[in-house]
Amino acid sequence: RLAVKDESLLVRTGQCMRIMTVYGVLCLAIFAGMYFVIVRQVSSVLYRFGGMIESLADGRPQEVFPVGGDTILSRLQNQLMRLYDILRSYEEREQQMRRQLDENIGDLVHQLNTPVTNVRLYAGFLGRDDLTAQEKNRFLRYLEEQAQKLSWLGESFSKISRLETGIIRLKPKWQNLEPMILQAIGQVMEKAQTRGMDIVLKGDVQSIVLADAKWTEEAVFNVLDNAVKYGDAGSTIEIEVTSLTHYASVAVRNSGVCIKQEEYHKLFWRFYRGKEVGDKEGSGLGLYIVRKILEEEKGYVTAGRTSDGRTEFTIYLTYKNR
Repeated sequence: RLAVKDESLLVRTGQCMRIMTVYGVLCLAIFAGMYFVIVRQVSSVLYRFGGMIESLADGRPQEVFPVGGDTILSRLQNQLMRLYDILRSYEEREQQMRRQLDENIGDLVHQLNTPVTNVRLYAGFLGRDDLTAQEKNRFLRYLEEQAQKLSWLGESFSKISRLETGIIRLKPKWQNLEPMILQAIGQVMEKAQTRGMDIVLKGDVQSIVLADAKWTEEAVFNVLDNAVKYGDAGSTIEIEVTSLTHYASVAVRNSGVCIKQEEYHKLFWRFYRGKEVGDKEGSGLGLYIVRKILEEEKGYVTAGRTSDGRTEFTIYLTYKNR
């Protein structure tokens, strides 16, 4: 009996061992199958993710995961796409700045050619021994005019380049308009007096406008300087401030050169000069600078004629109702 029991126990033990072995093999097979499935899924995701990164590097972004999904991969993809857009915008802006700078340099060189040539010509004349005192004084005056033009071109291009490339950022704030106009008048008053011209300021000069004081003063000065240069000697320059619904207008009126209507919009182009002022000093940059300044301040400028035939340039600045 004892032998039979021992044999029965050995049989059951063997059966248990076989069952455990089979169970272990099955568990190992299941584990291995799950491992390979997970590895395959992870590899697939990594390959897709790598493809997306490569497409971003090549400048051809491709979305490989569901857009707007709530998964970690979808969120990561969205963040990478946003980062790509930001970097692209900076790259495009840098390229634009380089193109603008190249264009400005080319324009500057072109504009400098004439005064530099004139300076060399007049300097050559002054080297002659047969010139009278009157002729020397005339050539010296010409040299001074060309030097002033060179200085004006350099300053104007510096302002334009800094405005166009974003080196200078205007900081508009709500402030009184009158001090800016008075500062601009002060800068042109001496030149106006030498031509026997008066400047009259009227209207709602206490208007509160959104402006950068320094650059708004520059804009008003450029318009006034044009009025002095191209206006009739002995005439009156009228400045009238009017408060409108959303803007305060600064109208500068004077009698002088007749500007044709088809030229109004061209006056604010870079280097454009009216057909009637070709023989007068100027570079065609003043009104262009005015336009650029006002664009930065969410304003604008127009040209036209009054009912009595005077030339009128009007600056519009965002107005604050009190």
